[in-house]
Amino acid sequence: MRFWHVRADRGGVHFEGALADGMRACLHSRIAMRVLLERGRFPAKGEQALYDGVRALGWDEHSSPKHTLSVSATCRSSQLTHSQFIALKTKDAIVDSIRDLHGSRPDVDPRDPDVSVVVRLVKDEATVYLDLAGEALHKRGYRVATVDAVMKENLAAAVLRIGGWDATTDLIDPVCGAGTVAIEAAMIACRVAPGLRRRFGFERWPGFDAAQSTAWESLLEAANAAVLTECPVKILATDVSPAAVDATAQNLASAGVAGAVTVQRRDARSYREEDGPAWVVADPPYGGRLAAQPLQLAGFFRQWGEALRTMHGSTVLLISGNPLVQRNLGLTPEMEVELYNGDIECRLLRYRIA
Repeated sequence: MRFWHVRADRGGVHFEGALADGMRACLHSRIAMRVLLERGRFPAKGEQALYDGVRALGWDEHSSPKHTLSVSATCRSSQLTHSQFIALKTKDAIVDSIRDLHGSRPDVDPRDPDVSVVVRLVKDEATVYLDLAGEALHKRGYRVATVDAVMKENLAAAVLRIGGWDATTDLIDPVCGAGTVAIEAAMIACRVAPGLRRRFGFERWPGFDAAQSTAWESLLEAANAAVLTECPVKILATDVSPAAVDATAQNLASAGVAGAVTVQRRDARSYREEDGPAWVVADPPYGGRLAAQPLQLAGFFRQWGEALRTMHGSTVLLISGNPLVQRNLGLTPEMEVELYNGDIECRLLRYRIA
């Protein structure tokens, strides 16, 4: 996205720019969970230092008695060790500052706030951020139907990015669930910005003025103009479950890419040579999703592997939280990357079918 002074660390990817750059990141980032605007950083070796530092940042532009507020916090290697207490003291500093200016204070709304503040305390240094996104960025706004164990949208996009699919080759998801992989692939191929169908936290800020609104409208217009009217590749989403097929169809329509994806009811083990070559990208079902015992799962993965091995010239990309996949698929991965699906440790596996 051509940001300035980009650097990455364990906490995320950092860049410098104007508020419009942060808005652009919200609109176009397929993988990020949040976009945070740094308000300031300061030493905070105790609760008073934290309170004074937060209050000194000034909050009149970013909060008011009419706008609800939430604060979340994390801490590591610091004298203050309880994240909830850190969030409480930060909230106190902000609302006290607003009350002194206006005579009343903003209400706290942890579920749907107008203004979200994030505090990170590391080695007694506090960094305070405003969350531009509001709701987490994986919530694209298109999921109207669901099934069990649905993959987050940004994880599906990350699987496609890390795995190397470049939207120039046909793609199949043979266990599509609610259609997340297929939808994210269609949005990438059709150049649909992931944030086009939702609202963001910054739109509710008290300081979101006419100039910022105009800049945001320009970004939306450019993103809409970039969308392709026809998908340049074929994308197929199948599942043996009628409920999954129905959920996928509903979500595709909600995402505005129904014309880019073919949806069918089909068993993953039924694929053959004539269905390739293609990229086969899938989140294979775990035991709970199949309501099966380990021996039944092992048999499913062996039969699926036999089907995949007939699809000569294809690339298979799987995110797996079940070791039975690797043990029974009968394929050797050329790439293996550790990822997390929520709190489940997974492996992203890429195979080439000769």
